[in-house]
Amino acid sequence: SLYAPLAAFSADDPSRARLYIPVSTNVTFEACTTCEGKASGYAAQYVFGFGLGLGVASSKLAISSPNTDFSLDTGPMMDIGYTFGSDFTFTFGLGVGSSPTSDKFIPDVNYKIEGNSASTSFFGLGYSFGSIEILLALRNSSAKFDESYNISVLGMSFAASYANEYQWQTTDIGIGFTF
Repeated sequence: SLYAPLAAFSADDPSRARLYIPVSTNVTFEACTTCEGKASGYAAQYVFGFGLGLGVASSKLAISSPNTDFSLDTGPMMDIGYTFGSDFTFTFGLGVGSSPTSDKFIPDVNYKIEGNSASTSFFGLGYSFGSIEILLALRNSSAKFDESYNISVLGMSFAASYANEYQWQTTDIGIGFTF
């Protein structure tokens, strides 16, 4: 049959409901060696018996530095994935969103930040113990912003604007239910 290769690698269970949360964050800041970041958020996914998964994910990165603390939020992202296997599973997928937000603020400056887009990519492993599934995933998230500011110094006004992209990776753990 034409679909035999696809059926051989697809998920065999009727369906799965999965929930992931980040437990560790990996992020680097080029212009700030003392900055630290910690991610929070979730990913929820429904996987059909033939392997296709649809879900929603959101990731928030809290950034702390000696000068200021702020956060970036991807907002809700729709993701699509595919799961191979039955008891031991491998999943990969992509997601996109369009409404990232930030509470970044620079004192004494007319500062504006506007979200453009957000995206995520992930791959994960799972092991099923009957109707319960234990999950581990690596997720890459990014959010793009347009940032601009006006500052007055000695009666002269200076303006600047630029596009900025923030990227971070998380290791997620999760639980799934097969039914």
